Amino acid sequence: MPYVIYCYRKYGSVSALRSCILFSMLFYLQCAFYLVILPLPDPVKVAAKTGPYYNLVPFQNVYDFLEKSSFDMSQPSTWLRAMRENYFLEPVFNFLLLTPFGIYLAYYFKSSLRKVILFSFAVSLFFELTQLTGLWGVYSRPYRLFDINDLMLNTLGGILGFVIFKCFRKVLPSRERIDEVSVERGRKVGFIRRGVALFVDSIIVGLISVVIAKFTDFKAVYVVIVTLSIYFPLIAVIFRGGTLGKLLVLIKIAGFGKKAPPLLPMVLIRYILRDSLISLSMWLTVLISTANIAYRFIAVVGELLIVIFSCADFVISVKKGKRLWYERLTKTQNSAIRTK
Repeated sequence: MPYVIYCYRKYGSVSALRSCILFSMLFYLQCAFYLVILPLPDPVKVAAKTGPYYNLVPFQNVYDFLEKSSFDMSQPSTWLRAMRENYFLEPVFNFLLLTPFGIYLAYYFKSSLRKVILFSFAVSLFFELTQLTGLWGVYSRPYRLFDINDLMLNTLGGILGFVIFKCFRKVLPSRERIDEVSVERGRKVGFIRRGVALFVDSIIVGLISVVIAKFTDFKAVYVVIVTLSIYFPLIAVIFRGGTLGKLLVLIKIAGFGKKAPPLLPMVLIRYILRDSLISLSMWLTVLISTANIAYRFIAVVGELLIVIFSCADFVISVKKGKRLWYERLTKTQNSAIRTK
């Protein structure tokens, strides 16, 4: 939810492509971190280890591959077999570990090569320090080796990502274009944006109701109904067409049409109409669980009529681009707040 609000505040809409890029990056970094620290060994076995904590000899992995693997330069038949051994696979995977990170930095964050090198080294150093400190103190000693060669390979992998992006940048949508599309979409107020605003306002109403119910003897449902009936009209009038939720996503209520009536009276009437229907629905729900059979039947029928009416009005609004019933009656609509 904070990410959604941030996007609406900055761009006016939530871009599916931007969201995919950012969340895939977070998922990738999480997977990379797990590859570094997992599997977690038994603490007793780790404490019993007596091996070295670190390796500061550059290119030790090259020496190990040449001397300890089955690789023999004079016998080509050993080459493929040697490429399947850990002496080869481990350096290769370390090299490729931060390649996606370099792509993300260069593509979405438009980082220079210098920044890609710096951030790739920083992330690699964090991984290595996590190993050196025994998962930051969880273990009594390191259960994996701090290796300077991993730092070198990880950083080179980030540089490879930068090079890959430079080779394919012409076929990828630019960050500027993603922002332009988001701003263009932000000029239109859709139901998702309105839903986010309503969700935020509903949380505020719920919190206020909980506080009031805690210090009074009124039933919670009646407190919610009263709070709902007061909050939206009062806040909308104070902020001249906006509620706290609407202002967070940069929308407010405005008049519709050339002969739109005065805004503030219509805003007040708009919320009275809408909240009356919501309050009636909540009251009928209480009646269904507390009244006798005859009143329960009437309450169930009334609740069904409200649900059918609301769903039908919403579907018609979405398919035909019309405003909701209380918006048509009051000649009001949700409008985007223009920002520079």
